[in-house]
Amino acid sequence: MIESVEGEVRNVDESGFTLAAGPVTLRVLCSRPLLAALAPGMRVSLPAYLQVQIEGNRVNHALMAFSGELERDLFEALITVSGIGPRAAVKAIARPAEEMVSAIASGDEKFLSTLPGIGKAKARQIVASLGEKFAGRAVPAAGGSHPVSRSQSAARAILLQLGLTAAEADGLLAEAAKTLGRNADDSELVREAMRLRTGR
Repeated sequence: MIESVEGEVRNVDESGFTLAAGPVTLRVLCSRPLLAALAPGMRVSLPAYLQVQIEGNRVNHALMAFSGELERDLFEALITVSGIGPRAAVKAIARPAEEMVSAIASGDEKFLSTLPGIGKAKARQIVASLGEKFAGRAVPAAGGSHPVSRSQSAARAILLQLGLTAAEADGLLAEAAKTLGRNADDSELVREAMRLRTGR
């Protein structure tokens, strides 16, 4: 059992990243929200999950990392749903964990069906299987005069998990919001905040 991974991000691609952890370089799969926050040279410490699959005489491994404990909890819940394996679960986490957990708790099948690899039938199955587990964790959608507050909250949570202080995260997100405008989503905000932080 691997509880977490720590090291320096070497490369980032469309499905994950490589992590230099001491003398070992690891290939790590991750969610889209986390991917948006990563850049080569960053030092990270992230919750992890190791998949071990035996196929005949071969043993295949896949290492996944998460932006925080809630995202890992969501992942571990998703893989209990029939037909959703670890790789499919990571791919499905294309929105912040807080937003997905809220959707499951409130029975928002329409939202869930828009996630990668999750159609209407699977969304219905997820709500039926996990709705009770996440009951009470729904949050109201942002509205009124603060249309991006939900995205900013999700982006802030990701930045904090990546080791930024609350003050640093808030400052960077304020600057990112000025640059990107009020309709920027969480991934765009995180990406811009990290660009500002590294000066790239």
